[in-house]
Amino acid sequence: MTDELTMARAGLLDAMEALESHLDALVIIGAQAVYLHTGATDIALAEFTTDGDVAVDPDLLSSDPLVEEAMSNAGFTPDPRPSAIGSWISPRGVPVDLMVPDAVAGAGRRGVRVPPHDSKSMRRARGIEAALIDNTKMPITALDRAADDREFEVSVAGPAALLVAKLHKIHDRIDNPSRSDNKDAHDIYRLLRAIETDLFLEPLSRLLDEDISAAVTGEALAHLRELFARGASARGSVMAGAAEELVGDPATVSESVALLAQDLLDAHGA
Repeated sequence: MTDELTMARAGLLDAMEALESHLDALVIIGAQAVYLHTGATDIALAEFTTDGDVAVDPDLLSSDPLVEEAMSNAGFTPDPRPSAIGSWISPRGVPVDLMVPDAVAGAGRRGVRVPPHDSKSMRRARGIEAALIDNTKMPITALDRAADDREFEVSVAGPAALLVAKLHKIHDRIDNPSRSDNKDAHDIYRLLRAIETDLFLEPLSRLLDEDISAAVTGEALAHLRELFARGASARGSVMAGAAEELVGDPATVSESVALLAQDLLDAHGA
């Protein structure tokens, strides 16, 4: 386990501790959620992340304490970049992003309208709506239990919701890809490789039936077809393979993720 991954988990736990009064409103998303579901999978590319991503359900968020006060009192500081609304830096230097799904974030462009909380304490994000529907409670612990014995029971986005969120993230950045985007594409491969295809089907159907998540889920399935299922040369498939450059077999990953994506679409009838 890398020092960075251990530190990222510690930063996430710092946020859970700061927001303990709001735990029912929080859903862990992003790479740390992916690893919680897929950690035992034998994949060449090691787990790696330096941050924590948290979706916030405003309907379950209480008014006390204020999010901004709870985070500040725990030693978190707002990321000073104007574009980083809702991003908090832990005392350990770990970025933790608090995000409200766009569909329930109220009016605005980047900040959210969840009074009495400050509009810049969290940011809106489109594509994570499914996390409010497809999630399950899991124990979140430190990766170094000898040094940190904290444990929180928190909702973690399910594989289907994570697939939807990752597909939106990749699609939104596809015209300006980076190495980090390759890792996001590889997370699609990790999810499809680790989770049996049948286990995606009922959650995806449920997400398509819920008003809050139907649109983003339908769009995500279209992105899966376009970016991955079209074959090993599809842009997402190539990105997933590129993430294993120097550590694995990029060509095999590109071919495998394309086949897995098509299998899922065929099984779902999409």
